[in-house]
Parts: sequence; structure tokens; C-alpha cells
Amino acid sequence: MPSPKAKAPVRSGGSPVLGGSNGRYDFMSLTKPLNRSSPPHLLQRQGSDPTTARLRASESPTRRRGSSSSTGSASGQGMPEEDGIRLNPSFIRVALSSLLAIDLWLSKRLGVCACEDSSWGSVRPLMKLIEISGHGIPWLAVTAYCLYKSDSAAGQEVMLNLLMGLLLDLVLVGIVKAVVRRRRPAHNRMDMFATFSVDRYSFPSGHATRAAMCGRFLLAHLVLAAPLRVLVLLWAGLVGLSRVLLGRHNAQKTTHAGSSSTMVLKVAVIGAGPSGLTSIKACLDEGLVPTCFESSDDMGGLWKFKEVSEPNRASIYRSLTINISKEMMCYSDFPIPADYPNYMHHSKILKYFRMYAEHFKLLKHIRYQTSVKSVKQTSDYSRTGKWQVVTENRDGQEETHVFDAVICCSGHYTYPNLPLKDFPGIETFEGKYFHSWDYKGPEDMHGKRVVVIGIGNSGGDIAVESSRVAEQVYMSTRRGAWVIRQVSDNGLPVDMKYNTRFVHILFQLFPMNFFNWFGEKKLNAMYDHTMYALKPAHRLFSQIPVINDDLPLKILSGSVIIKPNVSEIRGSTVVFDDGSVVEKVDTIVFATGYGYGFPYLPENAMYKSGHRLGLYKHVFPPNLEHPTLAVVGFIHALGAIMPQAEMQARWATRVIKGHKKLPSNKAMIKAVQNDTKDMEEHYIVSKLTPLQVDFVSYMDEIAGEVGVRPSLLWLLFTDYPLFKKVLWGPVTAYQYRLMGPGKWEGARRAIFTQFDRMYQPLKTRQLKEEKPSLAGRLIKFSLTVMVGGASIYYIHVRSPDTFPALLSKIRPQTV
Repeated sequence: MPSPKAKAPVRSGGSPVLGGSNGRYDFMSLTKPLNRSSPPHLLQRQGSDPTTARLRASESPTRRRGSSSSTGSASGQGMPEEDGIRLNPSFIRVALSSLLAIDLWLSKRLGVCACEDSSWGSVRPLMKLIEISGHGIPWLAVTAYCLYKSDSAAGQEVMLNLLMGLLLDLVLVGIVKAVVRRRRPAHNRMDMFATFSVDRYSFPSGHATRAAMCGRFLLAHLVLAAPLRVLVLLWAGLVGLSRVLLGRHNAQKTTHAGSSSTMVLKVAVIGAGPSGLTSIKACLDEGLVPTCFESSDDMGGLWKFKEVSEPNRASIYRSLTINISKEMMCYSDFPIPADYPNYMHHSKILKYFRMYAEHFKLLKHIRYQTSVKSVKQTSDYSRTGKWQVVTENRDGQEETHVFDAVICCSGHYTYPNLPLKDFPGIETFEGKYFHSWDYKGPEDMHGKRVVVIGIGNSGGDIAVESSRVAEQVYMSTRRGAWVIRQVSDNGLPVDMKYNTRFVHILFQLFPMNFFNWFGEKKLNAMYDHTMYALKPAHRLFSQIPVINDDLPLKILSGSVIIKPNVSEIRGSTVVFDDGSVVEKVDTIVFATGYGYGFPYLPENAMYKSGHRLGLYKHVFPPNLEHPTLAVVGFIHALGAIMPQAEMQARWATRVIKGHKKLPSNKAMIKAVQNDTKDMEEHYIVSKLTPLQVDFVSYMDEIAGEVGVRPSLLWLLFTDYPLFKKVLWGPVTAYQYRLMGPGKWEGARRAIFTQFDRMYQPLKTRQLKEEKPSLAGRLIKFSLTVMVGGASIYYIHVRSPDTFPALLSKIRPQTV
């Protein structure tokens, strides 16, 4: 057969239904328009490295044509690889066109189309049926059944021979795969021993040999009419070519410059905070082209401190220090420097974000001082899934853009909740009141009497800080709260001590009531929550606790007094539910949380489930026709937002790229409803924060969608030292870079050195390490011997026959 370079003619013009120029048969996509013009450079080769050249030299002309790449036109309208196949124009055109036309008709009737990364490969029904018929497992099962049912010795001998041939075929193909050592395509998981991948192409090794063997068996041992014999031969040929007919190519990686055989997708990222930054990087990792719109003049989002709070933006106070340790909050492929403190000031966090953005070259994709006014579907959304984004720059000029996808990263600490109607008489208050969103520091509270309403993390920080300068601070709480410390046993950060995979497994094995009892007992051993007037009505793990080391001390010293909910305000007097009164109040701080909203999104994109925004796995709206809108960072757990947002972004970009497929709208809506019900059963959530999930469970769930969840069983047999670190150590984000897409070679080392980085900032004074003394070892050994001897003596006294019987079983028998 002549080479494609010498023979493949380049013709202009379209083809009636399936045929195309350059021997390319284009399937009509249900989501993309059929490109009836011949894209230029259709036979242009991809890559020029020596390894690729050698692999191509070893390929047959048909396979070289199958694996050659095509680049789209300048406008990016080229047909993606997964929507077409390549065949020699002279290869039985009429027969194959008829077969493919039937297949296309079936695909359209069933409402399915080619899917690049489906776990079942292509979903074209007729081609799939032909291909499945060449798999070894069905043939093995049928042959074994016929062998079992056969009554004659001749029939059993024939079936046994076929069974041995099939087993030998699978063994040989397995050996070939082991020798070639090529990673199977991600969308080809179904074929256990059927194919190996050469130069990004699935070669029909097992199918061809198996079809030939089974075809020969059918023709040799069955009496078939001539038409049936022809059908058997046709079947064997089609199965052998099934990979070519199905066009099961690997997704070719799009370069950041945009030179690819697949269409370059543009993505709008709204917000340049921690979620937006990792979304930009995830887009670049998947070959997408991101444009980030940031309303402020700098990146960092919540962690960019400003002396004056800006409307519709998150705000923090001057002294804010994060309550998550650095190893638990960093991104998975960029550890925080070892000399940074374990609990970092907001200025250090912003510096880390800047280092991350500069390292991965993210800043050039951000457009500062550009706010998003509206996001809505384009007129051809049902066909393309594209979005129209209207932005406004600092000069008030509006601009309209069209993107293939949108990722919303605007967070949920933007709109302060100030429920003044719940506090009768607030209009008569003679002092100053404001939301914690406006709090910057305690400078205005010197010598004043302050009431802080709300006992969340912000309320606790403000009460503690203001108590250092105020005359008296009162903290009003409606339900109370469990308060935990950041410094745990042996001085370790509490999240690195207890947020481990082993502890998570225990949570799955034992009832939650046991852990609530155990945790509450441990907390009350440090400070009795009943005595400190903190004890809430809910159990420990039903709501995210307050993390504050200083609050119990301030309560114990009288600087902060805990009070019940405010019932009424009369001038400068505050009345509480228990009838107690505090007079001459100067300042009231409402630490009453935040509302959430996406005012720029259309109503039809906002699916409500109960009183929360319903998102499939907290990322995708379940009611949209195309998975081209994602929300990243809209989550709340006892853990940092950075690794959770990063995992969400990795999944979202793979879905947008087409590497992953979401379930049907009906299935997603049902999953959202079940998620809402589960959340209401297990957590105490308000209408303001209906977002709570378990950190490890959620990370593992999304990691499973991406294909990066660490396998403990695999690590147990392949890397036992790493297995111990993953099982017993903290669940840091590095674990999700050990395998799968986006694997980072430094992940293993990062896991082994995570405690070194934790200890590093504490090594500020050289100390002589104390070695265990010999006397101490002797005492431990003596105690062990005494306890062991006492146990043996006790058993011997209570049951004298136990040890003789045991020794008689161990002692060898003599004849």
C-alpha cells in the first residue's frame, strides 16, 4: 500500500454524509458543527523527536495514516480527533460508508456520540458491538460453557483446544504489553489484555489474532452455508480493524502556544484568589487558554489585606493568622518554604501565592481591575456550550467576550450578613456597630465596652484581640461552640496530628457517637466547656469547631465574658435572653457570617436544592446542557480551601477538556438531592453556610474522579515506606500527585520531608539532643519481663493444663 504522503490526494469541497477529503470520515457530532471544508495541513506530522520517528518507522502505512494528526484552521474550527476516523480512500469505500452510515444513524437514534475519554471508549453502538465481540473474556466464557455442556469426546476436545488457544493468546498479548511498556490510553480502560499503545495509537494486537483464530475455528468445525462463511470472514476482518474503524486515538496534548490537532478551548476564570490561581494553572496543565478577570488591583483574593474594605470583595483584619498549618494548606506541587512559620500571617500567605503564580507563570493570564458584569449562554449554546462574558474595566468601559467555558472562583466571604431585624431596638443604639467584614484592628476600642455577637472563628479572634485594649468584652452566642486548640499533643499542629488517613478509616469503621464522645471528653479535659459557658447543644463533629488557643484563657481571666443571644437593645443597654443586662455598651461587632451569591450568573444556571446552591459534587450545576460552567472554591470543611479548590479545578478542567464525562442531568440532580439530605442529617448547617463536607472524604472523592486517588493497597506492595507515610501521616495534598494525571516526581520526597519543613522554623536555638539512658532502657525491660512473668504465672495458676497442652502441640512427635 503506498504511503499516505505519496498517495493521499487533497481535494476541496465537502462530502455528502460521511466521506471527507484526505480519506477522513467525519462523524457528525451531536455537540459540534460538522466541518465540511477540508482543514489545511491535514496530513501534517506531529513531533519530530527521534523516539517518535523510530516508532513511526515501525508502523504500517495504515497505522501511520491512522495516527497522523490534523491541525484545525486558524479560527479553531477543525474537527477533533475523537469525532473522526482515517481510512485509505480506496479501501472498499461503498461498504464502509454504508456500515458507518448505519452506525451514525444508530448513534443519533440512541442519543449518543463519540466520547474522547469515556471508560467504554467510543460509544458508537454498531462499532462497539463489533469490537466487544473480539474481546477474549466473552470468548473464554462461552468456550468454557460449551466445554462444560458438551456430551461428546470430540466436541470436548475441540472446545478444549479453543480454550487453550484463547488463554495462550491472552498470555502472549500480556507479554507483549509488558515488553512494550506503553501506558494504555485513559479512555481504553475496558481492554484488559486487548491492546497496547504505540505512538498514541491503540493497535489491535489481541483482537486481530483472536478474531483470526476464532474465525478459523468456526469455518473448520462448523458446517456453515456459503453466506454464513462470508459473514464469518467479514466479521474477522472487521474485528481486526475495529480499533481503526473506531478511531480510538489518545487525546493529543494541546500545547500552551495553541498548536494542536484539537481545537484550542478558551476559559474565563473569575477571581484571582487562591481558587482562581490554581484554576489558571489547571487550565494550562490541560492545554486550555485561561483569561482571569480580577476586580482588584492585585491577586490573592481574601488574603490581600486592605485598610479600607471594598464592596463586593472579601476582607480581613490586620492581625489575621491562618488556623491551618502550612503543610496542610499548600498546593500539591509547590510546598511552602521550610523556614515559613507553621501558622502563617496573611502577609506570608500572600507572598506564597505570589511565588506560586510566578513559578508557574500565571500572572500574565490575569486582567486586573476588570469586574465581570454578566455571564450568559451564547445564542448557539445548545450546540457549542459557549458563554458570553461581559466585563467592565476601571474606566467604566464594557467589553464582551466569548469563552468555551467559565470557572467561577469568587468565593463565599464576599457579602456580609447583617441581620439587624433580628435585634429589636438596634436603631436606638447610641454607640457604633458594624460587621466583622469592616474590622481591621482594635485601635478604636481602647477603654470601651464591646459586645461581639457570634462565636465563629472571626468572632473569637476579634473578642480576644479587642479584650487586650477594651475595658470589657462580652461575647454573645446563640448556640455555643466547641473550641479546639491549634497546638496539639507534643506541640504539633492539630491538623497534622489528627487529620490522617488512619483516623479517617477509623471514622468509617466505628459509629460517630463514639468519636463525638471521645473528642468531647478530650476537649473537656483541657477546659470544661460547661464550666466556661461554651458547651453547645450539638455534638463535636456536627459542625466545624472554633479554632482558638487564646479564647479559653481570656474567659478564665475575665477579659471575655460569654453571654447568651441578644434579645433587645435599648440605647446603650444590651439585654440578653437570660434577662441579664450590660449597660454603657460602646461598640457592637456583628460576627454573623456571610451570605453567598453569583450575581453575574443567569438564573437558569443556579439550581437550588433546599436552601443551598445545588452543585454536582460542589462544582458543576446539574441542570445545564453542557458541562462548561464550573464553580471552584465554594466549599467548607475542617481544612484549608487551597488543596480542595486545586482538586476541584483539576477535575473541572479535565471535564471541560473532554477527558472526563459527567453523568446525565437526571443522575446529577439526584446526586445533589442526596448530598443535601446527607448534609442535613450529619451536620448543623445554616442557610448561610450549607457547604460543609468532610475534608478527606471529599478530597478522595474528587481525586477518584480525576484518577489521582492514592491506592493504599498498591503502595503496600510496591512502596512500603511510602505506604506508612500515607496511612499514618497527615493527608497533605502531595498524596494526590503520586499517580495519575498531573503526577509530580517530587511528591514522594515532599511527603517524606513534610515534618522536616514543620520542624524547620522551630529550630531557632541549637540544643543538645538527649540520648536514651541505659538505666531507662533497663527499667523498661524489667517492667516488661515482670508483666510478662506475672501474666504467665496467672494463667498457670488459673489453668495448669494450658501450657503443657500448648507445648505438646509444638514439640515434635516421637514414634
